[in-house]
Formats: sequence, structure tokens, C-alpha cells
Amino acid sequence: MSPSLRASLLLLSLSACSPDPSPAPGPETPAPADAGTPPASPDAGSDAGTDAGTDAGTPPATGPESSRGSGKLPCARTGTLASGGQTYAYCVAEVAGVELKIFEPVAASPEAPLHLAVYLHGDGARTYTNDTAPRAHAPWAATHGTLYIAARALNGCAWWTRPSLTACTDEAPPSERDLEGAGAAALVKVIEEVRAGWDILNDAPLLLGGSSGGSVFLTASFLPRYGQRYPAVYALACGGEASWTGALAWNPAQPGALGPTKLVYTYGTKDDYLADIEASVAFYRERAFPLTETRLPDLGHCAFDHVGGVKDVWNAALAP
Repeated sequence: MSPSLRASLLLLSLSACSPDPSPAPGPETPAPADAGTPPASPDAGSDAGTDAGTDAGTPPATGPESSRGSGKLPCARTGTLASGGQTYAYCVAEVAGVELKIFEPVAASPEAPLHLAVYLHGDGARTYTNDTAPRAHAPWAATHGTLYIAARALNGCAWWTRPSLTACTDEAPPSERDLEGAGAAALVKVIEEVRAGWDILNDAPLLLGGSSGGSVFLTASFLPRYGQRYPAVYALACGGEASWTGALAWNPAQPGALGPTKLVYTYGTKDDYLADIEASVAFYRERAFPLTETRLPDLGHCAFDHVGGVKDVWNAALAP
């Protein structure tokens, strides 16, 4: 047996025993240092993640067109909210320390696989706690065959900060950043548990969205680590950064690696974190990601309907 084959078999056996998502082959060569310059402002998601290359996602599985999951998730409690004159029921569940508000579509055929949409709040979690995001998103999801989930960060405050954050504040110091990617790994577990509990489409992109720090988390931590494993349409409102390591843990130039992934940025030209957002756009554009950006003249940080706009991006993604 050749040394190279022996090494390959050893790696495969180790991967099979690992409890964490297995790395994708072929991480890209680290980019120049300025491709992932950490932002100066901590509440925009400054810095984080030194080991993205160790947590890369494997490519999506081929096979059935849907996950064929069943049984749903157990509800810790249930609730309702009103939006547009209608009442929408939801289940509050928890996966890997992430609290979820889950809304099932009301107009889908019981036999039809569902799309999956997940929204990640900005710092302070107000759009989650006050149900601002579900009120904006649930009515659309209910009539578009989409299982909609609003997800709260592990620390209940900010997705880009480490789980042990004890004080929820918009001004978290750099020492609170999630250097180990715990939030990204937790989101992977959420996606997998939801796929096991509902029949979720495999051959359609995930619908992921965030505002401010939620967008920072997606572009700087989750996408660099797990983007190949979870092709998605990313609705990125008033936030975004380049990979915190300056590279991706997988190679987007490999045939089929990007799949249906697309990044959609919307931000104001007077956003306090404009330089970080523009660096994120440049980072992914240099790697040939399908990408669009809408620059809103003279608007500051999240000074537009950044929550409702996420739904608009998702809606466009599902349009025939």
C-alpha cells in the first residue's frame, strides 16, 4: 500500500469518529492579510475565528430530493403572534443551546418538501425577543412552502460573540468574540436537527438571513467554515465582513462547490461599518461568488427596513 493511500485511509477513519462536522477537502490558499482585515468596531462583529480551516463543511449529500425527516422538534412552549390581521402559531424549541421560534407554513401540501429559512438577529437580539423578525417573515413563509425559524444566539445577545458572554450589550469588547466558531457549529446542528424533524428540500438552497451582527456572523464565520456543505441564498442586511481568517476552509473554485449559493448585500452608504461591509463584498467577489449589492444613498446603519428586506431577498430567490 502506498504511503499516500495509507494516509488517506487514516484520515477517513479519524473523520468518521469525529463528533464535529468534517472538513471539506481542498481549503483555499490563505488570502493576503488585507483580504480579511479585522474591523475596528467590536459591536459590528470585530475579529473572530482563528481556526476556520479546521471546521470546514463537507459537500451536501447527493441522493433524495429532500431530507425525509419526520417527528418535528419537541416544543418547550408554544405561542402566537399577530401580523397583517392574521395569527401565526409557533413552537419554541432548543437545539445545541440555540433557542428557536419555529413557524410551519399553513398553505403547503402535507406531502410537499419544504424550503428552510433561518433568520439571525443583530446585537441585542431585539428583533428576536420582540418578535419583530417573525412578524415580518412568518406571513410570507406561511404561504411559500417555507419552514421559518428565528434563531437566538447561544449567549442570547450577539451571534458573533462567544457563548460565555454574560452581559448583553451593543458594545461588547473584542475579548468577547467567538474565536472558536462555536456559533457556527451550533447553527450546523440546528440545520441538521431541523432536516431530521421535517422534510426539507435538499436540491434547493437554504435561505439564510441576518441583520447587522447576524450578517457579520454569516459572512465572517459560518460561510467560510461551512459554505460548501450548506449552499444558501444569504440575505445580508446592514452588515458583513470578510472571513476572519482571511481565507475559506474550502475551495470555491472546485467544480460544483458553490452550488446555488448567492450573496445579497443591502446597506447604506453612510453605515458606521461601511468599510467592513465593502471589504466583505470585495472578499467574496474576488472568489467569484454570485453576488449582488444594493447601496442606499445617505443612509446610516440599518436605517431602512433591514428586517423586511431579508424576506424580499428570499422571495426573489424562490421566484420561478
